[in-house]
Amino acid sequence: MNPTVVIWILAAVACVFVGREVGKWLFGKNEALTTKKRDAQVLAIKLREAGLKLLPALLEDFAVGDVNDLLQKIHDTAKLVESGNDAIEKELEATYESVLDKKLATPAGLALVKAKIAAIEPPVAPADAPAPASPAPVAPPAPSKS
Repeated sequence: MNPTVVIWILAAVACVFVGREVGKWLFGKNEALTTKKRDAQVLAIKLREAGLKLLPALLEDFAVGDVNDLLQKIHDTAKLVESGNDAIEKELEATYESVLDKKLATPAGLALVKAKIAAIEPPVAPADAPAPASPAPVAPPAPSKS
């Protein structure tokens, strides 16, 4: 057999082998990215249920691969922060209210909130408790005659 033909056959076999290995590597990378996208979707759902709006929208754009919209939303959020707009503060306040409502809906959550309030408030004396006796007034000393 001609050595040139052998070299071409070996080159073709090597190309097939290298192509197969690169394909396996790329498939593994794609699988890892798909897992991250699924996790982003789950997190976006949980954050939206908690009352957030900006961050879940960013995560959803990442999950579907809409990079242009993702970058535009990041830019818009940066503009909100720079402008001093209190939209982010309002969103966090709404989220706080939502989480607090969920906590207060359960007996364990209600007990937790009561314990936190009790920890920061001074104890209040009962209304029917007798007032502490005040000491008798002390007379001022008599002026001295000198």
